Amino acid sequence: MSEQLIIRLGSQAEEPIWWLVWAADSQEVIASGQLNHADELPDLAQYIGTTRPLTALVPACDVVLKTVPLPGKPTRQLLQALPFMLEEEQAEEIEQLLVLPGKAEQQGEQYLQQVAIVRRALVVQWIDWLQQAGFNLRQMVPDALLLPALELPTTIELGQQWLLRQGEWQVSCIDQSWWADFLQLAAPGELLSYSPWPAALAAQPAQLAPAELPLALLAQQLSPQSFNLLQGEFAPKRPQSKLWQQWRLSASLALATLLVYLVTVGMQGYKAGSQAQADIQTANQMYKQRFPQERVVNLRRQVERKLAASGGSDSSMVGLLAQIQPSLSSMPGMTLDNLRYDVKKSELRFQATAADFAAFEQLKGKLQQQGLQVEQGALSQIEGKVQGTLAIRGKA
Repeated sequence: MSEQLIIRLGSQAEEPIWWLVWAADSQEVIASGQLNHADELPDLAQYIGTTRPLTALVPACDVVLKTVPLPGKPTRQLLQALPFMLEEEQAEEIEQLLVLPGKAEQQGEQYLQQVAIVRRALVVQWIDWLQQAGFNLRQMVPDALLLPALELPTTIELGQQWLLRQGEWQVSCIDQSWWADFLQLAAPGELLSYSPWPAALAAQPAQLAPAELPLALLAQQLSPQSFNLLQGEFAPKRPQSKLWQQWRLSASLALATLLVYLVTVGMQGYKAGSQAQADIQTANQMYKQRFPQERVVNLRRQVERKLAASGGSDSSMVGLLAQIQPSLSSMPGMTLDNLRYDVKKSELRFQATAADFAAFEQLKGKLQQQGLQVEQGALSQIEGKVQGTLAIRGKA
């Protein structure tokens, strides 16, 4: 898929958020907008879906970029020592910071290492906002690092801030109220501005580039920009193919049904011994059909382990999966894109793609006939298909 989702987050939850869907192949904007605060991210997820690759842009003023001379050729051991090399320069405890390496280059006999420093709590906060909304984050980049790197420093106005790039690894993010003072103190020389230049700053030399939508300008630099704040413990997991996601969901549904069947057999202790034994044999055969290479030793435990490995370890989730399986199985034209279970809400939420809007209404009706509580999110039409979200809870 050539479409990418870009979300520019704020430093605080109450700050505005900008988003843009970008078609990389045609270099054009598909959709864009602004949210008032981070609490509206779940609404955005329902509106545009969560299947596009997501890059989060974060304020450059929250990330310190440095170039550090190394005592030798960069090795894994030397890069791991970077936090200790920079510890004395930091105002905060080094344990509260992430020290993230970028590219290294050699100038003569000296090796120079690009380093980004950001508060760990901020990265956790940004990731949490997006994950709670249902997004799968692939990359996180300081926003000004996506301005064009040209001979002149480049700048653009975004909301109440000005983004500035003065070199490959030198960026700034300045509040609008401080912009004039910053220019006077920093004396960056002539700038190339992608936003209309304020008349009050006529003393600052600036050339005007063709005006651009800020996120559209930044999106154009995504492909060559490989730096990612998501490193180490925060590194994104390898993306799974849609085929694997569908297989995993199918496995969860089948295993959940088998587990419910086993529980039922165990509860019906009044059955005659021969009938109970026949039920157990049937369950064994069901398991062997799905996992022919495995020997059945403790069927109940093996099923629970498989279910946990497929992402469905919560017992309430098992019950909901078992209840919705018949209705899902009767919708062959619908594909499931992702599945999440909220333990606190006892709510199963999944995103699906179908041929038309009627399919979602049909599935919703079937689930409600079973007595389940169903909330349908916004439906959107993408590339001839209809994408939407359903949230399901148990009987009221």
